[in-house]
Amino acid sequence: MYNIAVIPRYRSRLLATMMLKKALTALKAEFEVLRLFVTVGNSAESLYYRLGFYPGPEQTTFQLPVRNM
Repeated sequence: MYNIAVIPRYRSRLLATMMLKKALTALKAEFEVLRLFVTVGNSAESLYYRLGFYPGPEQTTFQLPVRNM
């Protein structure tokens, strides 16, 4: 699993679009299905739609906080 992000001051320069297109080009040759996991209300949802992603079934994530010892 990998994360892609753009520092706020560099947004609106199509950097995320270019990075995702490059990653998808490489990954499509290796995998039959590509999944993108995002949090609800992610500001990049429109980008994902433009690149051909569509919503799948909703997923629930469980977390267990780890105590510092």
